[in-house]
Amino acid sequence: MKKIVFIAAFMLSCVLAQTSGGVKTGEGAPEILAKDMSGKSVKLDEFKGKVIVVRFWEKGCHHCMMEMPKLQALQDEYKDDLAVIGINSFNSVEDIKAFKDEYKINFTLLKDDLDISKKRYGVIVVPTTFLIDKNGIVKEKIFGMTSWDKSKEKILELL
Repeated sequence: MKKIVFIAAFMLSCVLAQTSGGVKTGEGAPEILAKDMSGKSVKLDEFKGKVIVVRFWEKGCHHCMMEMPKLQALQDEYKDDLAVIGINSFNSVEDIKAFKDEYKINFTLLKDDLDISKKRYGVIVVPTTFLIDKNGIVKEKIFGMTSWDKSKEKILELL
C-alpha cells in the first residue's frame, strides 16, 4: 500500500511540475542566480554558443546521484560544445564539495541559496533537467526519473 501511495504521489508531482509556472519550451532560458563552490556568481552567458544542460538536483535523491557521473562522461566527451550545470538548493556547500570530490565531478556545480533559480525555472521536483540550445532557447524539460538513454538522446540531438 505504501508503495502505491508513493508512486501516486510521485506521478502527481511530475504532472504538477509539467503544468506549473516557470520557463516554457521555446522560450529564452531565464538567468540563473546561484554561486559556484568558491562563492562566485555564475551566469548563463558564460556558456554562450554551447548546448547547456541545467540540472536541478540534491544529494539525497538516488536518481540524481545515479545520473551525475553519466552527465560528467557526456561533458568530458563533448566539452567544446556542451556545458553541464548542476544546481542544488538543498545541500550545504560542504556537502556539494564532498560529492564533487567523491564522484570526480568537474562540471559546474552551483548552490542556489535563495531558491531564485529554482523559482525562475518552476522546479518543484528533483531531478529536473532543462536542455538549452546554443541560442539560449529552452528546448526540453525533463522531470523526475526518466530513462538515461532518452535524456542522452535529447541532449545529443541539440549538439
